[in-house]
Amino acid sequence: MLFYILIAVPILLIVGLIYANLKQAEVTAPSDGEPDVDLTYRPPLPPSEPEHDNPVSKIRDPELIGLSPEALVMEVLKECYDPEIPLNIVDLGLIYDVDLRKDELKITMSLTAPGCPSSETISLDIQTKLQEAGFPDPKIQVVWEPQWTAERISEEGRKSLGI
Repeated sequence: MLFYILIAVPILLIVGLIYANLKQAEVTAPSDGEPDVDLTYRPPLPPSEPEHDNPVSKIRDPELIGLSPEALVMEVLKECYDPEIPLNIVDLGLIYDVDLRKDELKITMSLTAPGCPSSETISLDIQTKLQEAGFPDPKIQVVWEPQWTAERISEEGRKSLGI
């Protein structure tokens, strides 16, 4: 029995390697001897000039193209959620002010509580999504005055939460 194991296992291993090698050759070898890739040299295209510094011009979603930059910021902020509450931060009433200038975007916001454990997560999410939308270096300022209350939740947010 030991003899069969010592002979059969290496033979099966060798047969398996040969089979795998043949299958790999079928997959990678071109059928007519020509490469599958076009290897013709093409000079690089000149960089296109941006229309202007308006982030709205960089938007891929056609529904958002007609928005003003301020409205676009609010739409992007609606993609940010408080991880503890299933509602975006705009409808939750956490955004107090959006100050958009030519070279600067400043978001003034609050949190539901001063000791909110999600403050870092929310701020990072806001910065990431605004940068992806074309606002290069957004500044987020968390304020505690006026204090956030449930009355700041939008009508749509109240319906979503069932309040």
